[in-house]
Amino acid sequence: MQYQVIPVGELWQGGMFCVPNLIVQQYIKLASEYQLKALMIVLSNNGNGDPKDVAKILGCTESDACDFLDFWVQEGLLTHDGAGAPPTATPTSAPRKAKEKERKPAVESIPIPTLTPKDIVTMCREDSMLTDTLRSAQEVLGKTLSHAQQEMIINMITYYGLPGDVVLTILQYYVNEKKNGRALGTAYVTAMAKDWSEQGITTLDAADEKLRELELSDKLWTEIIAMAGMHYRNPTAKQRVMIRNWREDFSMEMIGIACDAMNENAANPSLKYVDGILKKWKKQGIKTPTDVENDNAQHKQRKESADSRSGDIDTTYDLDEIERRAMFDDNNDI
Repeated sequence: MQYQVIPVGELWQGGMFCVPNLIVQQYIKLASEYQLKALMIVLSNNGNGDPKDVAKILGCTESDACDFLDFWVQEGLLTHDGAGAPPTATPTSAPRKAKEKERKPAVESIPIPTLTPKDIVTMCREDSMLTDTLRSAQEVLGKTLSHAQQEMIINMITYYGLPGDVVLTILQYYVNEKKNGRALGTAYVTAMAKDWSEQGITTLDAADEKLRELELSDKLWTEIIAMAGMHYRNPTAKQRVMIRNWREDFSMEMIGIACDAMNENAANPSLKYVDGILKKWKKQGIKTPTDVENDNAQHKQRKESADSRSGDIDTTYDLDEIERRAMFDDNNDI
């Protein structure tokens, strides 16, 4: 079956405009939906376009409209204020097939690359896997990708060294969490990619195992926040590590006792305060509620028999010290 244009009718009464063949031959896959729409708006307006008008027609912000149009400036099709001079040679070759190459996790001393729209197109030309991942990511997120999202996804692959299927797993987790009411931003996705890269999570099996771990961590977080009577929304990466360490060293009953001690004694309740109590218990070998009761009894006995040196006596909680550390610790965001 072949389709043909009907050269007459009402649709033609508004006139027509030209589109370079190369747009179909090369950019129909590389450019995003909105980049192509923005170009059509400019071409239909005798080759002129105002970002405000483009934004109004597309229903996007003016900043996004500028991003869509700047893509074509960098490709040499549009110009503004003297920018975007036509290139000396127009690329005619089709995008090359993806090259199998090893991607290594980024070295922390190297900053995350800032990618222009032209950078993204060039990288997709050289590696079709990037194009396929961007297309799949658009399906996962359920919307056309912005330039910032394209940049984030490509950096997850080329900078953090994650395979495309693992990147899509992270994006699906992000979408599911948003549907469940969690206030997550793209910074969360980037932090998650960094964490997975450092942990060597580069297969779907490892990704699935990590997601199960996150699910258990979320349940643990909910229980601890309820016991502490606090109102944190979502755990940070540091908080996840902290509560995981708690659970490895103590029962939930002991964590609850530490939360009670925090609520009874802390002028400024915080999870860092609870962390200080539990670290002290671990150092002293206190593992059960009976151990806590015995230590408290011993402390009370020492205090009653002590004289002016009583201030030097170590206590189970050492509340003043714990509160100072909770207030001034480098990780006081916990």
